[in-house]
Amino acid sequence: MATLSLGIVADDLSGAAECASHALLRVSRSTVALATVSPRDAASGPPSTAPDPDAGTTTDAVVLTVDTDSRRLAPQDAVRAVRAAAALVTNASVVVKKVDSLLRGHVAAEVAALAAELHRTPVVAVTNPALERVVRGGVLHVAGTPLHETDLWSVEPTTAPARVAEALAPLPTTHVPHATVSLGVAAVAAALAAAADAGLVAVCDAETDADLDVVHAAAVSTSAGSGTLLVGSGALADAAVRALPDHRPAHRTADRTADRNPETGDAPSAPEDPRPASLLVVLGTRAAGVGAQIAQVRAHAAETLLLQPTDVLGDPVALAARVGDLPTHGTVVVALDPAAPADPARSRELTEALATAVAPHLDRYDAAFLSGGETARAVLDRLDVTSVDVVAEVETGTVVSRRPGNRLVVTRPGSFGDPSSIVRVVQHLLEDGAPHHLAPTHTATRVTPGATTEENS
Repeated sequence: MATLSLGIVADDLSGAAECASHALLRVSRSTVALATVSPRDAASGPPSTAPDPDAGTTTDAVVLTVDTDSRRLAPQDAVRAVRAAAALVTNASVVVKKVDSLLRGHVAAEVAALAAELHRTPVVAVTNPALERVVRGGVLHVAGTPLHETDLWSVEPTTAPARVAEALAPLPTTHVPHATVSLGVAAVAAALAAAADAGLVAVCDAETDADLDVVHAAAVSTSAGSGTLLVGSGALADAAVRALPDHRPAHRTADRTADRNPETGDAPSAPEDPRPASLLVVLGTRAAGVGAQIAQVRAHAAETLLLQPTDVLGDPVALAARVGDLPTHGTVVVALDPAAPADPARSRELTEALATAVAPHLDRYDAAFLSGGETARAVLDRLDVTSVDVVAEVETGTVVSRRPGNRLVVTRPGSFGDPSSIVRVVQHLLEDGAPHHLAPTHTATRVTPGATTEENS
């Protein structure tokens, strides 16, 4: 019987896929379950189509990531989705509640719901060093500036929390300062034990990945036998992955760089798995910078269709017919016009309408690039996809997965990517070689996302 080594619960698909891709550093299969998105379904618990963590060999270890798609649900619906997700990861000795690295979404409500369902005391460390997001004195800093003094919450309906504890209110919290974290696992374990005895949620300072490793180790040591619940960004999920034994087959653990072509850097090809011949790029995000990405990728595209938000909202069925007339070879781009005005209050409705228009045509292409996370989830929901198997992360946040039918789907947060980033995905999938040989890598250039002009990221 397989062991559910680690459970991760994320509130959006792009973040869930990124966490799942990093798990491939330790396990041979990493799955993202998409089965608990619907509030009407969440109330009745996890569906029977959810991936079975016991469906493996006796030597398998499993990491299961669940996307609740709850960031922009109403609070009560988000709670129901998280409760249903908890049933899928309840047997994992370590569960990570992945939250947005800028503390957006229903952080307090979802953490409280997951803690109650799992009967575990949360330990919080939301630092993400790779994105220059660190916690000092209980305050989340972004590139050295306190979050609440930046404009990164400019499109949110409320102001950014001044402290991490504020994002967790009304949960009772206590602060674990960096001075304690720097003393090591034993000191942090003592602080966590004291917090748990007092019924408090520990909020830990951390500035480096090494600090997150300390917090993880301390949390595991103090919760032995009862299970660990960690709350943080993808960086804390990475710490949990690093602590896993390596369960990959021997051929997967070899240094992949040694197998690459010394002249091109390409991984070896495998003719039994041909490269995609067609790619549908769907950009549902209106994040700052997406216009520059569209400008560069259209030179590589057979056709680019820019959509006016009013047209998408007005008649998505008619729009679906237009999408059906697009070429089915090479790269085809369907994007919301980043220069067109749009009503932020109808952002969710716009996402759903776009998904209605493009989803019926996804199977006409070998691969699809779906950005941002909410757009990707809405499209896959319309295809009744309940899980995807992650193949690799090709750039920070850009994750290739396989959906049923063996077609590829690439997901990425809408706020990620420099102007040439989509072009690189096109070249990687359609020009550089077959995607079956993609190996998870974390050496790609990291692009720090900035403020978004829409919430769909």
